[in-house]
Amino acid sequence: MPDHPGQEFQDETSYRRDAMEKHELDWRSKPPIYKFYAYAPVVGLPDPAPALDDYPGPDIYTCVSKRRSIRSFGITPLSLLELSRLLWASAGITNSYVTPHGQDFYRASPTAGALYPIETYVVVNNVEELEQGLYHYRIAGLDILERPIAEGSHSLEQLKSGDLRGDISAAALDQLMCAKAGAVFLWTAVFIRSVWKYRERAYRYFYLDAGHMAAQLSLAAVAQGLGSCPVAAFYDDECNALLGVDGESEGIVYMTAVGRPSLPFGVRRADLRHTSRPKE
Repeated sequence: MPDHPGQEFQDETSYRRDAMEKHELDWRSKPPIYKFYAYAPVVGLPDPAPALDDYPGPDIYTCVSKRRSIRSFGITPLSLLELSRLLWASAGITNSYVTPHGQDFYRASPTAGALYPIETYVVVNNVEELEQGLYHYRIAGLDILERPIAEGSHSLEQLKSGDLRGDISAAALDQLMCAKAGAVFLWTAVFIRSVWKYRERAYRYFYLDAGHMAAQLSLAAVAQGLGSCPVAAFYDDECNALLGVDGESEGIVYMTAVGRPSLPFGVRRADLRHTSRPKE
């Protein structure tokens, strides 16, 4: 028997060829994969598709080679278009198809079983044309029968207004970079969406799904000349309280701070200190 909770989790969620239980899915009880805040004001986002004449952008090899965890951000705000592209590249709709129950959508990041348990929230600290506060990313819209549709998708639902820089920094183990970032992305898991199908194994997939989204976002940041830093060190209860989720049916799993780097890509503060020393 493992004597460490992490190892016990790994063992208890392992698949073994000689110990696989049959599991019939009850499709009538499948949880919805979209979350909406009916009371929240909705902010439409600019079309994330780049105008190639205005913004050709670097190729994928350049983006990968330049990706670094950036922890020092300047005071220049993010643009609303930059935020739009970050949201789309990490969680947005890339294509759609028709089902007997309305539309469904392909999204930018992969997910186990097309169940999409990860929800995206954004603490906006410094973004042009957007009030400071907490927002939820609306993936799809709803028709009159409350079925998901493309209209009304790619929007932000404003959950709180005001300066949350101190709150998000404190919740992230008092990391000051989260207060200085233009925006902080917080990803939660709606646990039942994946547990419905994968049971205990689903708890592995939550973190994988969130990791896929963070990786997509990091490359989209580099492509726009922005810096990002993934954050797994945070006080769970404080993050959940900030987001207004209970930590049981839905809870925080990952974060990323995004901003305009205070130094050019590839330059470190240690390099500046070294070059500024007088020659002997």
